[in-house]
Amino acid sequence: MLKKLKQSVFDGNNTQFIIILTAAVIPGFIILVSLFSFISMDIFHFIIPYALFIVIVLSGILLTLLFRFFKSIRLIDQNAIILSQGNLNISDIISEKTKGLEILTSAFNDMKRNLLSYIETTKGNVIILSDAVDKVTKSIDMSYKGNEQIASNMSIVAEKAQDQLKIAKSTLEGIEKVSLGATRITTTLANIEGFVETTVKLTSDGSEHLDTYNEQMQVISTNLEEASNFVQTLNTHLTEINQFGNLIMNIAGQLNLLSLNSRVEAARAGEAGRGFTVVAQEMNKLSDVTKDSVTQINKLLGNILKSNTKVSESISNVSDSFSMSKEIFDSVKDSFYTINNNANILNSDIKEVYEESLMISENTKVISEQGTILHDASNEISSITQDVAAVTQEELAENEEINSQAISLKKMLSSIENLLKRYKTSVSPVSQSSPKKLKLVMMSSIESPFWLSVRQGALYAQNELKGKNVEIEYIGFEKMDRTFIETLNEKIEAGCDGLILPGYVKDIEKCVEKANLKKIPVMAFNCDFTTGTKRLSYFGPDVNAAGKLAGELLARGINEEGEVVIFKGETASSINNIRRDAAVAALRKYKNIKIVTEVDDMVNSLQVYKKLKEMLYYLPNLKGIIFISGGASGAAKVIEEMKLVGKLKVFCIDYDDEILGLIKKGIVHKAFGQDPFGQGHDPIIYLYNYLVANQVPEDITYTRTEVIDNHSVSE
Repeated sequence: MLKKLKQSVFDGNNTQFIIILTAAVIPGFIILVSLFSFISMDIFHFIIPYALFIVIVLSGILLTLLFRFFKSIRLIDQNAIILSQGNLNISDIISEKTKGLEILTSAFNDMKRNLLSYIETTKGNVIILSDAVDKVTKSIDMSYKGNEQIASNMSIVAEKAQDQLKIAKSTLEGIEKVSLGATRITTTLANIEGFVETTVKLTSDGSEHLDTYNEQMQVISTNLEEASNFVQTLNTHLTEINQFGNLIMNIAGQLNLLSLNSRVEAARAGEAGRGFTVVAQEMNKLSDVTKDSVTQINKLLGNILKSNTKVSESISNVSDSFSMSKEIFDSVKDSFYTINNNANILNSDIKEVYEESLMISENTKVISEQGTILHDASNEISSITQDVAAVTQEELAENEEINSQAISLKKMLSSIENLLKRYKTSVSPVSQSSPKKLKLVMMSSIESPFWLSVRQGALYAQNELKGKNVEIEYIGFEKMDRTFIETLNEKIEAGCDGLILPGYVKDIEKCVEKANLKKIPVMAFNCDFTTGTKRLSYFGPDVNAAGKLAGELLARGINEEGEVVIFKGETASSINNIRRDAAVAALRKYKNIKIVTEVDDMVNSLQVYKKLKEMLYYLPNLKGIIFISGGASGAAKVIEEMKLVGKLKVFCIDYDDEILGLIKKGIVHKAFGQDPFGQGHDPIIYLYNYLVANQVPEDITYTRTEVIDNHSVSE
């Protein structure tokens, strides 16, 4: 009962009403007691103790409410003073700390957030406009120079157009001459083609006659060989006859010797041997006659052999000469066939040349027609160039006007930037430029709207440092996997002057150690590195405070009692673990709050939807849910389907456009922000100021905290 009374009295929605009511009741009650004193002193003495007690209680309540009320006013006033000084980089006022002024608190937070949103959006637009103006200016400069060049060249073009006209006319006359020459060439080629065809026919006939003559030569060659063989056979027979004559000569010699012996024997025999003497004489005569005959035969055979030898030599010479002639004839025949083949090829080529000449002749006619068109076009070009020259002069004047407007736009952007500097939403760069060329590398995720806002902050820092001799290389990753570590190692090996890195990436500490060995300063953002890792500074949310605040606001949102569930997100993330531990520690301070379960590694909306629907079957009295990471949209779908809006309160650490829509509907009770634009911008500026002006940043700088509820979500 007392608890409900306390909640009713100190409920922010009733605070102002109770203060007014109490302030009115106390004087009224005193007046009423005074009236009773006039009526009866007995009644007065009876009522006075109770009256004093009631007055004291009401006064205590009034003083308590006034103290809290003025404390809330003082808190809002302090933030208003800071805001009036142009410092927008402050956390939202927690409505639970300004009881009775929740609407004013929401309005103040909304105003501050809208200013921040406007300024950061303006900064983003300044980046876009600045880049666009730079590109337009460069384009105009190039266009202006180009138009100047065009203008200066147009007169030359006009002169050249006239020269072109003359050349076209001369070319047209030349083409007509070429056309006539091509016609004559075609006629000549037609005559040559007829001559070549006749030559081909004659060479073909000659080839046939040569074939016949070659056959006759083969017959003569055969007969000569047969005659040579016959003479050789005759020589052989004559040699044999000569040998037979020698035999007869030997026989005649024997007969002569026999005749001599017969004479000798006849002389010895005397008369008895006269017959032998006659025989011997006859034999001697026969021998002499035989010798004479054989001698004549031998002479005749010798003459025949000599003649035959000469005939054989002559036949041999004729045969050799014929063989040589045959070889020469074969060569002539081959040459004749070659001539015939070449004549055929020449005939084919001549036909092709003739066809090509016909084509050339036709094309020459076409070219002649086109030359006429070119001549007419040259006349037209000559007149158009004069018009173009006039238009170019007009464009030069327009470019000068556009360039003047671009310069004015640049001045306007500069004025906007100066105006933005009046509102301190982030750290400012030092005025001096770097004496040497600096290269700073920032590596970040780009997987959600939050990280895209981080990128916008980095781009604005790059714009602020333009002209200060520094290069900002922003590298975004859709997935924070091994590619991130590999790329980081490459950048460290290649060398740079500074690194800005998120501290939640696995194994990033080893890379930071490598950077330290190379004396490359490292800024951590969004999440700090593990304890013991050397770095220049950390800029980002107070992860522990965010978790603690989520736990405390959830407890107050469910009146410090009931069952709650925590969706922890990815347990591998150090940020999630720190937030979870802080939220759990805050909730455990309330004895009537029970954490019934914690869900690990579940950020997919569909998975959350199925899991929560199953859990509500067993936990019908569930009052609150904290989402350390994503998946709240899945829970929102369950809450809508089961008509638990306002009964089951959802708290989200981090938000996007979808979560803001759910807050407007009242499905998500509160969400917490952590200045993504500043997380992209400030670490770069801090690192630049350190390198250039040796301004060492604080070891830890926390971003402002934003608490979003249905009062602070603007349309």
